[in-house]
Amino acid sequence: MKAIRRAQCSVKAENESVSRRALQSGIAAGTLAAAFAAWRAASEGSTMLAPINAVTHCLWPRRAFSETGFSPRFTLTGFAIHQASAVFWAMLFEAVNARLARGARRTDPVATATAATATAATAYIVDYHVVPERLTPGFDEHLSNRSLAGVYVALAVGFAGAALLRSRLQGDRS
Repeated sequence: MKAIRRAQCSVKAENESVSRRALQSGIAAGTLAAAFAAWRAASEGSTMLAPINAVTHCLWPRRAFSETGFSPRFTLTGFAIHQASAVFWAMLFEAVNARLARGARRTDPVATATAATATAATAYIVDYHVVPERLTPGFDEHLSNRSLAGVYVALAVGFAGAALLRSRLQGDRS
């Protein structure tokens, strides 16, 4: 009975640890992806806030794509949805990264980059090829295909960067 409780506590601690790491890497990745989207939108003739405002098209489909300036309703809500999505995908990233690192004495940057890239690719496929159009991020309304791909690259870089920095700060144990 004690062994079962110990195993349950171990699983619970691991889940809490993955959740905590996912919050950190998700916020980092989401912020980097949003900043990249803002930069590319401004470079491509839109405004910096248009891509984040577009995220709210799942709530306000008639107005979200045309909102290009700051608005608490569109900008703050869009950023919150975007960050929540990044944390969701970070749960997958952290689980895959932990699985790849199992038993390793040191963090392997290649394994971390692989987990980050696989997660970002999965996010893109789900975001633009699996879910209904109403649930897509909506960035594509204000970004070229190349810039849209860059958003997902930024997401991967954010996941990997946060994990590698955390590993370094914790003495190379993730």
